[in-house]
Amino acid sequence: MTMQDAPHLPVRAVIPKTVAIKGARTAHDFAKYEKTKKRKVALRKLTRGAIGIIGLLVVWHLMSVAYNLQLILPTPLAVLRRVFAMLTLDSTRWLYGPNVYAHLLVSFQRAMIGFGLAAALAIPLGLLIGRLSSVREYLQPVITAFYPVPGIAWIPLAILWFGLSDKAVIFVVFMTAFFPIYYSTEAGARQINPLLIDAGRCFGANGFGMFYHVVLPATVPYITTGLRIGLGGAWRMIVAGEMLASAQGIGYMLMEARFHFRAVDLMTAMILISIIGYLTELLIVRLIEKRTTEKWEVKAN
Repeated sequence: MTMQDAPHLPVRAVIPKTVAIKGARTAHDFAKYEKTKKRKVALRKLTRGAIGIIGLLVVWHLMSVAYNLQLILPTPLAVLRRVFAMLTLDSTRWLYGPNVYAHLLVSFQRAMIGFGLAAALAIPLGLLIGRLSSVREYLQPVITAFYPVPGIAWIPLAILWFGLSDKAVIFVVFMTAFFPIYYSTEAGARQINPLLIDAGRCFGANGFGMFYHVVLPATVPYITTGLRIGLGGAWRMIVAGEMLASAQGIGYMLMEARFHFRAVDLMTAMILISIIGYLTELLIVRLIEKRTTEKWEVKAN
């Protein structure tokens, strides 16, 4: 039998043991390198962020002391002492009714309800209008007509409709948070690369399958951007709404501190809003990003 007549037997590639071990070591070293790199990047961000905050505090302190502005611009140390006194429920010089935790809880509930209602309506509506041009032609002019109206302009109407109640504050928060979430979602849904849609159809996706496996993942970066902007707007509007339409909450504290000419309490309340706002953004938006954008490795178009 000649070589040509010999049956064609499957040939199995044999990887030498030393090569396999070397490859495993290389993969392990690469994973270790990536882990070290991420740790260094996180440390660098933390260090630079701390330097920026310390620089701001130094400038703040120098302005307060150099221009003798302690009465209207308390030093950072004075504000820090007041923050500690409020959080430890020190009742000395407390002029604002319930303790600070009660005010923060009221503001948090109002902000989250208004923000949650806005997201629950804006995200599906943005996806629908972004993908269906016929629906967009009907509804987009209506939404665009309301968009230029600032959130604070809704407060008198909210008081007229709901009185001085939680509903009035929640309503103005909803109107403020809705538009950035809607417009970001609609832009993401409208600008999906047609190649992704065609690829989904090639794999048999249609209807809900197309929406869940193609449209939603491609739109998530835009949605999270809108949520971040909308959440910041919700916290800004909660303060304005409570200043004018409530006798509770952190906005009410700010207004009362102004009436009593207590700048240190004003700045303390502002810092507490900043902290609570940052934590809610971290727990809501960042968590959604980790579970979606980072997990799926999706990038905006």
